[in-house]
Amino acid sequence: MASDNHIVTKQWSKLEKAPVVVAMCQIKFDESNVAIDDFLRFDANLRRYLPERNHNIAASISLKTNTPIPLGKAPIKGISDTKVTGYLYFSKDQKEKLEISTDGITYTSEAAYMGWDNFKTTVLKYTELFKPILETVAIKRTSIRFINQFEITEFDDPAEYFNTVISSTGDERHLPYPLLKYGFRMTVDVKEGVYSIINQNVDKKTDKYTYIFDIDVLNRNNLLYTSDSLECVLEDLRNIKNTIFFNNITDKTIALCN
Repeated sequence: MASDNHIVTKQWSKLEKAPVVVAMCQIKFDESNVAIDDFLRFDANLRRYLPERNHNIAASISLKTNTPIPLGKAPIKGISDTKVTGYLYFSKDQKEKLEISTDGITYTSEAAYMGWDNFKTTVLKYTELFKPILETVAIKRTSIRFINQFEITEFDDPAEYFNTVISSTGDERHLPYPLLKYGFRMTVDVKEGVYSIINQNVDKKTDKYTYIFDIDVLNRNNLLYTSDSLECVLEDLRNIKNTIFFNNITDKTIALCN
């Protein structure tokens, strides 16, 4: 994380048909100074972009000692404790969502991916709305997650498309391709306080293979919020995510995206 808020932006190959099907950003913070209803002061501004809202509710029931609990449906006496634990704002088509709790904010987009700059601008738009709260908390973790999906007709040799694959030593019959379905998960220690969780899965459909390349990059370094400091961290996470992505795909996969 750059403490001087110096934003380093690398140039990456542009894919005409981005394979991103889900793009997420999550900020986790110390909840000691936050009440969930504190976020309601931003309700009107949020609904300009995400007009729908649901409540997340937690409920518990306290019973007297030795209260019998019959099987099936039956009335019982007790004391209920119900409270709102969060809010979920979402677009009318439900492709954009913003989940708010006392310890975090998560933005998720399943809309057509319009590029990194558009995604980053949207994230910063929402975090700036919450500036009065974010300036009072210690941000403990910042992360982005991008789920990429590829549709592949012939997949006899995964190494033609991806540089990280499942393989075996010795007789190739130990792992006969093509496989109908497989997956693997890796956790990579990138640098101090930063790591990545990578999931790759393939599933044979009727006439093609669907390959999911899921990259989650997380920064556990504490962050004092400003728009510039958050943008700096986001750019760093993006560079890590793109390095993992482009180092793992072949020219044949890039051709699928152009």
